[in-house]
Amino acid sequence: MKSLKTDEKAVKFKTFGPDHLIILVSLAGLCGLVMRIGKRLTGLQGLWMARALGAFLLGYVLAAYTRSGMIGGFSWQESLPLHLCNWVLAACVITLFRPTPLLSEIAYFWGLAGTLQALITPDLREGFPSWAFFQFFWGHGGIFLAIIFDIVARDFRPRRGSVLRMFAAINFYALVAGVIDFLFGLNYGYLRHGPFQPSLIDHLGPWPWYILSMEIIVLASFWALDLPWKRGRPSNGSMNVGN
Repeated sequence: MKSLKTDEKAVKFKTFGPDHLIILVSLAGLCGLVMRIGKRLTGLQGLWMARALGAFLLGYVLAAYTRSGMIGGFSWQESLPLHLCNWVLAACVITLFRPTPLLSEIAYFWGLAGTLQALITPDLREGFPSWAFFQFFWGHGGIFLAIIFDIVARDFRPRRGSVLRMFAAINFYALVAGVIDFLFGLNYGYLRHGPFQPSLIDHLGPWPWYILSMEIIVLASFWALDLPWKRGRPSNGSMNVGN
């Protein structure tokens, strides 16, 4: 979820600067609150909280595209729903309103592996109090809260074979985004070059070798995210994703 337009008068965003650290601490506090509340919710209360989180994410989408239209910020480079976090957001919203095992797994694996890294090393040029700053953390923070809710309130558990299934799915995303990138000179999924801000990609080698490095990291990340659930997983690989 890229920023819409750079405001030259805005304060430059600094990774792990005061505004970034405040946001991260605040998000950690909200996650703790969701975990505490989520464990105590009844079925109906959980349903309404899921809808509230879904509305929060839909509100982000509406606000982002409304502002983009108002300032003439639509562009092929940034406005297509082809960033990985766009797909994660869609999976989160759908599963919040209608729990689905496959989409819950996409939200969990893609969201924690990708969105968490994005929160730690945001691809932002503008800091607080720019719209780009609020937009970025509204979307990514909302995704993270939705994942925590799914785990705590709905007892989400990855199914057997989820690592390879999610690895295949993310490569399907890369194929779709990559074809569009190379046909039209775009950079969705950072498949043609890394983000403007410092990130993990900077240390993975030149193009196209960093893509191979990312594949290895993604597979290892998915394996690590699945590891906590292996011992308690039913033999048939079933998963409860709530009502």
